[in-house]
Amino acid sequence: MNLEQMYAFCLADPVFFDVPQRIEDQDERFTPPRVGDASVVQDDADVWVRVFFGRPLPLQGWKIHISADVPAAQEILNEAAAVCTAHRVAFKYLRSGRLLSAFNSKYAHRGSSGKFIAVYPADEGELKALLDGLTAALGGQRGPYILSDLRWSDSSPVFVRYGAFAARWAKDGGDAPVPAIARPDGTPVPDPRTAAFTPPHWAPMPGFIRERIERFSVLSRVDLPYEIVRPLHFSNGGGVYLGKDPASGDLVVLKEARPLAGLDARGLDAVARLRHEHRMLTALADTGLVPRVLGYETHWEHDFLVQEYIDGDSLAKAGVLRLPLVRPGATAQTYAEYTRWSLAVLDKIAAAVGAVHRAGIVFGDLHPNNVIVRPDDTVTFIDLEAAHPIGEERTGLLGAPGFAAPAHVTGTDVDAYGLAALRLGQFIPLTALAGRDPAKPDQLARWAHELFPLPARYAHEAATAMAAIAGTAPPAAPGPGAVGRTWDENRAGLVAALAACATPHREDRLFPGDPDGAREGGGTGLSHGAAGVLYALHATGHAVDPAWTDWLTAATLRDIDRAPVGLFNGSCGVATVLDLLGRHEEAAEILGRSLDRTGEPTSLGLLTGLPGTGLTALGFHARHGDGRNLDQARRIADRVADRLTAALDRPAGEGSGAGLGSGAGRATGAGFTTGASGAALFLVRLHERTGEPAYLDLAEKALRHDLAQCADVDGSLQVDDGWRSVVYLGTGSTGIGLALAAFLRHRTGTGLLDALASIRLAARGQFTVFPGLLDGRAGLLYFLTAAGDGADDEAALQGHRRDLWRHAVPHGEGLAFPGRHLVRLSMDLATGSAGVLLAMDGAHRRTDHLLPLLGGPAPATAT
Repeated sequence: MNLEQMYAFCLADPVFFDVPQRIEDQDERFTPPRVGDASVVQDDADVWVRVFFGRPLPLQGWKIHISADVPAAQEILNEAAAVCTAHRVAFKYLRSGRLLSAFNSKYAHRGSSGKFIAVYPADEGELKALLDGLTAALGGQRGPYILSDLRWSDSSPVFVRYGAFAARWAKDGGDAPVPAIARPDGTPVPDPRTAAFTPPHWAPMPGFIRERIERFSVLSRVDLPYEIVRPLHFSNGGGVYLGKDPASGDLVVLKEARPLAGLDARGLDAVARLRHEHRMLTALADTGLVPRVLGYETHWEHDFLVQEYIDGDSLAKAGVLRLPLVRPGATAQTYAEYTRWSLAVLDKIAAAVGAVHRAGIVFGDLHPNNVIVRPDDTVTFIDLEAAHPIGEERTGLLGAPGFAAPAHVTGTDVDAYGLAALRLGQFIPLTALAGRDPAKPDQLARWAHELFPLPARYAHEAATAMAAIAGTAPPAAPGPGAVGRTWDENRAGLVAALAACATPHREDRLFPGDPDGAREGGGTGLSHGAAGVLYALHATGHAVDPAWTDWLTAATLRDIDRAPVGLFNGSCGVATVLDLLGRHEEAAEILGRSLDRTGEPTSLGLLTGLPGTGLTALGFHARHGDGRNLDQARRIADRVADRLTAALDRPAGEGSGAGLGSGAGRATGAGFTTGASGAALFLVRLHERTGEPAYLDLAEKALRHDLAQCADVDGSLQVDDGWRSVVYLGTGSTGIGLALAAFLRHRTGTGLLDALASIRLAARGQFTVFPGLLDGRAGLLYFLTAAGDGADDEAALQGHRRDLWRHAVPHGEGLAFPGRHLVRLSMDLATGSAGVLLAMDGAHRRTDHLLPLLGGPAPATAT
């Protein structure tokens, strides 16, 4: 999930990720329309208000969606409700203007954005009558285009789409259920919410719908006078495309804006912002610091700003490609060269900012992705949506975390803050932590001076400038923070924060974690739910409140027939944790019901797939000696073998990695949670129980598959992910290394020992952006604890033990860690504080705390 996709989960709480329905919007809720004797269901746990007239609904069909310009939303709701009430047809609507704005913001999901009201006709005749009635009632009203739908009317915000009316579920090639519709033969298939109108080919097609499709395909045709080479970026406000001028052959950039879509905090839509950006580019044209404007055009309803293409990389990419912190073989000379290059580029950026100010403009959104470094190291500013004349109010855009000045900052100080953050973030790219802890910039500056040959006080002056502009004075006696405290002090702080964050009164979650936990549902799993936090507390010798265990049991059993089966993101993981917590009866029930469904998983990842269910069965066998669990593991291994053989034997032209982590026909990466290495670990564990060499044979094939997706980076092995490489435990090379180390305890093979040595080198890297267990430094610490070897690994392990605390921030009376993108705190096992606690405690005790979750024996509980 990228940062933009996380936006909706940042609205309800300034500290933790949370679901949008918990937004405080009481003062912005719509006045309920008049609906006669209808039943109205309004639940604070739901963003929708639902209206029923006692008529049974079909399970699926053609439904009507209505969008709305926010200022007119109440009027549109009243008019639409009157039409639906007259026909006694069920409908629902978003409960507040704040939610409507959020769901149509620049960062909203493009497939569902714009939907304000949904109407559920019973049949074709009612559909036509409602379309006619709503079109007449809402004539002249405006609303954003709903990309997943067919626009019904040119004069009103009425749209139509074929889809589900009631909740039903299907598989989409992966292991987690997705919203579904049924084919004519009754088979459930995914009901896609894509950013395009794509009705199923088998859907009944009324003649009036077919006529509209044919007419609309002509009306909405966009004939751009440029060849589109590839899309560069999409947001709810439109797309950014690399194009080519067919006359000259020159590359251009086309920035698209959709009317009434992509709202910012001031309610301005993408078109208003694009026109504003055009004015700002024109105002700065003589500076030579922004792309030349080649045109501004409107095609159909969309505006397009045409700019020259700037050859070069963003400062973010150029910096990462050079940053010695992420290069295992970096030398003092490497650090010196990077420092010289960075200081020179930063000086050019400062000079460019000064020139922009002399032209009377505030850039407004200075961050590494908005600065292009050309091949000659000159700089160009792009994306001027937030630019504004000096003296005018700031725009309604959020700005990049870690670089955007606080909301009260105005004028050229906005850019001064961004420039200071660039000066610090170019060396320690963790400035987003400043939003969680005002003392953090000074701590990062101290670290920067420890690592880089910077001019005296360079980074400290940047940190001081950030604090002065923000109005948050640095501590009177600045110190290293958690880095300077003892393990016992920091461990107590972690546990205190975890306990304080428990919310047993909520049904949807017990501890705040990553947004993926909300998307997975239930709040129970190992990765992002209660099971992971409770396991971390238990494994590190801390008491687990019985009320929390009760919550986990009840929540799991409530949704077990629909929840994924797997280990990290499914019910098998919960069964394992409950068993380790001594709740053997409930664990056995959940395990039995989960293993009864092992025909459902098809993938080979540990999140929801087959290997995780197999490791669960082996874990129960290790703890209880029940031969039925071992038999179940063998049967699962047969399916794993079939899936692996099919995937690994696929012809080269078809992509040998397809289907490993997600399901047949879907591409995947390598690694522990999503690649073949999870399957390899399961097969090794099964060999350890049975002694059968065939399991090792297949494990070796799986490991070689994942190793083939790695690249050599200064002598280290890292998973190749395009222009970057990945070392993380979940999807990177250290996850492969964990399975490889287990395999090498039983058998060696050509190049495998060298591969493990190269992965150990990768794990010694000095820097990660995130702290988490599956996607950050805690995972590297865990890997070196479980599979390290020799003095170099020991030195790196001690470095990780020290530097992991640089991510820590105060929370209440305790200490916590931020999750992905560092914009909110997370308490979960995969990305947050629970995973740090587990890895750090294991490193101190020299204990593999993940072993009981991965099919191995359960160690005695620490005291």
